[in-house]
Amino acid sequence: MVDATGDDVPGRADTRGNVSWFEPGVPVSPVQGRQNGAAAVADAGQESDTRSGPAGEDVPSPDGTSGAGAAAGTEAEPERALEPQPANTTGLDEEALRESLIIVEDHLDTVGSDFYAQLFTIAPETRELFGAGMAVQRSRLVGALVRIVGNAGDRESLQPYLEGLGRDHRKFGVIDQHYAPVGTALILAVRRSLGDAWTPRHEKAWIDAYDYIAGIMVGAARRDAVISPPWWDAEVVYHRRILDDLAIMQVRPHTDYPYRPGQYAYVTTPRRPKIWRAYSMASAPRDDGLLEFHVRTVGAGWVSSALVWRTEPGDVLHLGAPQGHDVATPRSEHDLLCITGGTGIAPVLATLQELEQRQDGRRVHVFYAGRDRDHLYALPHLESIGVRYRRLTVVPVVSPDGPTDRSPDLMGNIVSAYGDWRKHRVYVAGPTGMVSTSLERLQQQGVPDEQIVVDDYGLW
Repeated sequence: MVDATGDDVPGRADTRGNVSWFEPGVPVSPVQGRQNGAAAVADAGQESDTRSGPAGEDVPSPDGTSGAGAAAGTEAEPERALEPQPANTTGLDEEALRESLIIVEDHLDTVGSDFYAQLFTIAPETRELFGAGMAVQRSRLVGALVRIVGNAGDRESLQPYLEGLGRDHRKFGVIDQHYAPVGTALILAVRRSLGDAWTPRHEKAWIDAYDYIAGIMVGAARRDAVISPPWWDAEVVYHRRILDDLAIMQVRPHTDYPYRPGQYAYVTTPRRPKIWRAYSMASAPRDDGLLEFHVRTVGAGWVSSALVWRTEPGDVLHLGAPQGHDVATPRSEHDLLCITGGTGIAPVLATLQELEQRQDGRRVHVFYAGRDRDHLYALPHLESIGVRYRRLTVVPVVSPDGPTDRSPDLMGNIVSAYGDWRKHRVYVAGPTGMVSTSLERLQQQGVPDEQIVVDDYGLW
């Protein structure tokens, strides 16, 4: 058991996971690298479920480059103006799109609120697509807008993201006819927010952008409908609360559910209909088809509290399509470093089970943090895997000051002091502070961004 402390290192984790027009998200400062899912942010009186593997409740959201900032940089360093600029591969007016978001960046929440007000006025039937609370949906909309505009000129980044959104929207009951009123409501909301700053160029840029967005999403949804259901019914066959606020449950989908270790699924329960939350699978694919989830309640989380305290064998949940990265990918030759805390251990367990089953030759280091020793609930399971998979090293981490200590730099200090990780593939999942400072330390050590996958689960 490692006890350590360190200096405070500010920073925020990038949690750019899959988001949806009809789900939540909050913009955060970007950290370049590959991201898997997302995190939870609590609204007053609103749920904040963490992914047990989140986007938990995820908060995916990237941001674009400020036009004003870019101009200032060119003036201060004239030589940078000679650097080649990335080619625009979408044909969209990214400058006008970014300029409009910069103007309204201090009141993006208002854009989200106005969007839904406009949508429910134009197409009242769309209100039935949502659960009772709307704060989460509004924040996800904002996150999606920031990401899309930030990548408006990069087809290679934007297209797969939009295809994922299109496929994912099927679970909400979104159909082709919904896209027109959504586009109208979106453009009205942005235009009203800009007020006198709105120009014909802005209007054309947003109309063109939405046509582009909707075209890709609709196409992906239609293709997906040929091969996959909009969601999977899954019966709860095992449910056990191992801590007051944490439960382990196993479910059996009624039809084959293809996924890979490290991926997550959006889940809804009949006790909280139409409210979807993301949870990582905590088990590798099994012959009997069972999936395991680890669910922790946070605050008054609507879905998480229902799953932890009110769910029992025989209940039937809905699962969205699997999303995220294959952490156990056999194509990687790098040894694996996993930095995790809380229920962020779930996808790591799935990954280790897969590596053990195929007797993968890679070395794996797992740094596993808990608020105290009792909350390292998966440690016996990790130790059991380590007996059979000899290339696994597990380093449990708690604070010497006990569960009241939330030093965000603790894990980063321990990991950076433990070894050189520049040749490792890295997976980071857990509370925001731990994720952020761990990324800071890894970047200081020179770990390439493309070797890092991030899941930010927000709160303990």
